Amino acid sequence: MADPEESPSRLRGTLAPLGISSFRNLMVSNTLWWQSMRMEEILIGWLVLELTNSAWQVAVVGFFRSIPWLITGLIAGPLANRLGRIQLSLIAQGISILVVVTITLLLWTDRLALWHLWLGVGISGTCWSLNWTARRALMPDLVGKARVVDAVLLESFASNISRVVGPFLGGALIAALGATGCYAAVTGVSTASFLIMLRVRSPKPSRQASKASPWALMVEGLKYMRHNQPILGALLITVIMNYLVFPHQTLLPVFARDVLGQGPVGLGMLGAGSGVGAFVGLYIVNRLRSVLSRGWIFSIGSIFMALMLFAFSFSTDFQFSIALLILAGLGHACFSVMQSAIVLTSTEDHMRDRAMGALVLAIGTGPIGRLQIGHLAESFNAPVALSFHAAAAACLVLVATAALPGFRKRLD
Repeated sequence: MADPEESPSRLRGTLAPLGISSFRNLMVSNTLWWQSMRMEEILIGWLVLELTNSAWQVAVVGFFRSIPWLITGLIAGPLANRLGRIQLSLIAQGISILVVVTITLLLWTDRLALWHLWLGVGISGTCWSLNWTARRALMPDLVGKARVVDAVLLESFASNISRVVGPFLGGALIAALGATGCYAAVTGVSTASFLIMLRVRSPKPSRQASKASPWALMVEGLKYMRHNQPILGALLITVIMNYLVFPHQTLLPVFARDVLGQGPVGLGMLGAGSGVGAFVGLYIVNRLRSVLSRGWIFSIGSIFMALMLFAFSFSTDFQFSIALLILAGLGHACFSVMQSAIVLTSTEDHMRDRAMGALVLAIGTGPIGRLQIGHLAESFNAPVALSFHAAAAACLVLVATAALPGFRKRLD
C-alpha cells in the first residue's frame, strides 16, 4: 500500500485525512467507542449515587476506573510494539465488551453489588488505557506525520459528538429504560465499534521486534521524553489537568442532584455541555494554530477550562451552569487536540508508542485527584472541592508554561 502522505485525494486542508479509507473507519469506530464510554460514565455515576447516596463512593468508583492507568501507562507502549497497534486495540475492546455484558446480566438478574462495579470499571479502565494508546499512536501510520494535527482535529470532532450525545442519551435511557436498558445500549454501541475497527488496515507495520525488555524500553522512553521540552510540557500539564480538573466529572451527579436539583436527564445535559462547547473549540483551535504555537494553545485552553469550572462551582442556576460548562468545553478542545498533536509530532517514530504510553501514565494521576476531590466534597461540599481544584490547576499550568521555553516555542 502506498505511503499515506503520497495517496491521492480530492480533499484538502483539514479534511485531507478523510480521503484515506482506514482513517475513516478508525474515526467511525472511535466515535462509537467514545459514545459507549460517555454513556457508561453517566450511568455508573448515577447508579452508584442511587445505591449508596455518597459522593465519596462515586469518587471511589472513578478511582477504580482510572487507577490502572498508572500501571498500563508503563506497559502500553511495549505491548503495542510487540502485538501491533491494531491488534492491541481489538483485544482491549473485546475484553471491555465482555465486562459490559457481564454487568448487564447482573443488573437484569438483580444480583449487582457495589464490588462488581469496582471490579468492572477497573478492568474497563485498564482496557481503555491500552486501547487509547494504540488508537492514537496508529494515526501517523494511517495519514502521515504531516497530517497528524488534521487527523487529531477530525478525530476530536468525532469524539465530541459522543461527548454531547453520550451523556444526554445515557441520562435519557436511564430515565426511560432504567440502568439495565442503558447498559444493553452500551453493549450494542461497543460491539459496533469493535466490528468497524476490524476494517482498519495500516500501511506501515506497527509491530516492532525488539530484544530489549519492556522495563528497558520504558526507561529509555522516559529518558527521551525528559529531554524533549514539548513532550515534557504536554506531560506536566496533562498531570495537572487530570489530577485537578478532570475529576470534576466524578462530581457531576452530585452537582446535578444536590446543588442544581436535577434528575438523570439534567445530569445528561450537564455532561453534554462541555461537548457542545468543544465543537466551537475545534474551530477556534484550527484558527489559532496559524498564529500560536501548539504549546501556547494547549496552555491557554487548559487555564481557560480551569477558570470556567471555578465559576461553575459557585453556580446554583441550572441554565447558567450549562453555559459555563459549554465555555469550559472551548478550553477542553484546545487541551484534547494539542495534547496528542504535540506528543505525536515531537516524537520519532520508533519512540511513538512509548510516548503515548507515558501520556497514559500522566492521565493515570487522575485517580488520586478523584479520591481527593471526593474526600473534600464529603468533608465540606462539592462546590468547595471543585473551586479549590480548579484554582490550583490554573496557577500550576501557568507556572509549568513559564518554566519551559521549548514548550512554548513554535516548531512549524
